[in-house]
Amino acid sequence: MDSNGSNLGRTRDNTGSHDPSDLDEEERHGSPVDSHRIVRRLLAGKWWLLGALLVGALISLPLAKFGLGSSYKATAMLEYEGVPAIEGMPQPAEQNIGGMLQAIFIESVLTQVKERMGMDMRTADVGNLVSANADPAGVVRIDASAPDPDEAARFANTVAEVFLEHRVQVQRDAIQEAIQSLEERMNASRATAQSAQQTYDAFRDEHGIADLSTEQEQAIENAAELRAQRDRAEAEVAALEARLEQLQRDLRRTPRTRTRVSSSAGPEQEELNRLQSELAQVRGSLSDSHPRVQALQQQIASLRQRIESGEAGGTKTSNTSTNSQWQSLQSAVSTAQADLEGARQRLEGLTTQAERAQERVEQFSSIEGDASRLLAQVRVNQQLLTELQATHARLEDAQRDPAPGFRSMSPASPPDYAERSKLKYIVAGGIPMGLFFLVLIFLLGRELKGLRVRTAKELAFWGRGPVIGTSTWPRDAQAIDELIADMDDFIPDATGQMLVVGATEEHTELAVQFATRLNSDWYDTTLIGAPLFDEEEGRLSLPPGGEMVGEDTIMSLPPHIAQQAAAIAMAQEHSLGPAGMGGGGPAQAHHLDMQTPMQMTVEAWEGADQGPAIRRAARLADRVCVLVPAGKIGFFDAQKIRTRLGREQGIGFILVGVDADYEALIDRVGPVERFWASVRD
Repeated sequence: MDSNGSNLGRTRDNTGSHDPSDLDEEERHGSPVDSHRIVRRLLAGKWWLLGALLVGALISLPLAKFGLGSSYKATAMLEYEGVPAIEGMPQPAEQNIGGMLQAIFIESVLTQVKERMGMDMRTADVGNLVSANADPAGVVRIDASAPDPDEAARFANTVAEVFLEHRVQVQRDAIQEAIQSLEERMNASRATAQSAQQTYDAFRDEHGIADLSTEQEQAIENAAELRAQRDRAEAEVAALEARLEQLQRDLRRTPRTRTRVSSSAGPEQEELNRLQSELAQVRGSLSDSHPRVQALQQQIASLRQRIESGEAGGTKTSNTSTNSQWQSLQSAVSTAQADLEGARQRLEGLTTQAERAQERVEQFSSIEGDASRLLAQVRVNQQLLTELQATHARLEDAQRDPAPGFRSMSPASPPDYAERSKLKYIVAGGIPMGLFFLVLIFLLGRELKGLRVRTAKELAFWGRGPVIGTSTWPRDAQAIDELIADMDDFIPDATGQMLVVGATEEHTELAVQFATRLNSDWYDTTLIGAPLFDEEEGRLSLPPGGEMVGEDTIMSLPPHIAQQAAAIAMAQEHSLGPAGMGGGGPAQAHHLDMQTPMQMTVEAWEGADQGPAIRRAARLADRVCVLVPAGKIGFFDAQKIRTRLGREQGIGFILVGVDADYEALIDRVGPVERFWASVRD
């Protein structure tokens, strides 16, 4: 008895504390949803699931075979030639071919393609049927898909034609902008020339220099012409200096050499080419957001990264050569320097000649010198206007037939075979699986409707405490006997006070019935009608809550139970006779150790299901037993039970009213022995 008491004491010390690690361990028991419920529901609805697969197959197979037409892809090829330079317009910078190809997918271009093809679909959908890409050599492939081979070829050629027309229009618009800017300069120059001519004519009329001799006029004209040439030479020198400075700046920014790395195609490159081809085919029928397209894009990006990082197989060679652009700039710098030097020498000669001519003119009167100056202004403005008019004429000629920068290499021809489409397989398998999952979700939704606790595992997980018993009572009124009898492995060693509460206030009556029956059945089975001594261990078999002192029994029991127990004890004592005092008789008297305390008392809570009163009662008890009717409370309501009782440890659950389908499942979950051994701090 001492050893049992010491073991029980150690159990109390270990389980009565509030160690957070113990709490974490309790929270791990059970499962959010009992897998048996899922399996049971799936087995019950297996014919519905099979029916969904069958119906989906009956719908998808004919649709995939006859409802989805074939798709043909045709390719039109273009070559990039570059945009030629036009005098009077800025030199075009090197352009990105891929950026120019994106013009195919702007709304205005796709709208023209749709109108020419007579398509009845959205403009954005037309773009999904077209793809365009260019290789490093400047060869452009325009792919178009259609349900008919001839239609696919006409589609690709139409896209190429509209794209070339768009490029022509872009060039025409750029030239038109240059013409408009040039016309503004021409108007300003014309106004300046007219003003100079009017000033010169007024000067001649005022001073009568119209009667000058032929020699004087020739001298004036010669001096004016030389001055005009000198002024133009000065302007030319300034322009050449600016051009030379720009070329030198570009030359400093351009590397002298260029290294080209080439590699032979390895398995990774071949796989990359295959995936790119497959991606182009898939894009003909699927959008970019489709999982198949995104998967191919990820594979292509991964292979491309491996190839660029050098991890892929293959042979790489590098070739370092002089940068052709640097050579071109170097040649242009040399040419500009030579032109500048020649222009400077010419300017120097013209300046000398103009000075001499001016000296000759100055031999005439001062009036004749002013006339020479005014005449030179007239000549300069007239010559500038003439040059602008010539440039304007060249721009107009270029605008009538602008170059698009691309030329057609090979028009599209009707393909011989249709594309291999994954859409048929997707439809054939997607519809049955879709119906299957819809039925599956419906079945699981019916099973988990309301998220109600129905099994011991679920109650242990959401309640965060052990489930000490499971029963079909009160649905089966006789099942309470088995429930109470099933607790006999822990009840004889249990001590202290146990409070029985219902999961909600509606279940208080169940708690009262259970506590009353628990007290009655324990006392009846352990005392009334049972032998007073355990023949094997030689100790008195006592009901929970009883106490013996000396030879008298003092019961902490209801009066009628205590009286009955006392009567039986006296009868048992008289039946032993004098032999029980040490003589040899038919029965051996056992020494009574009357110091063993009555073990446990049980009370039911009949007050409000929440508030300070129930929390105080729960904290004063050594353990709290909560009756939870199966299917009556939700997962989250079970999770709040600890908070409602105001304690974390010493709470156990009994799941009652279990359905017959779940009766055979595990009836205890979690540290049950810890619950029975727990004591109040």
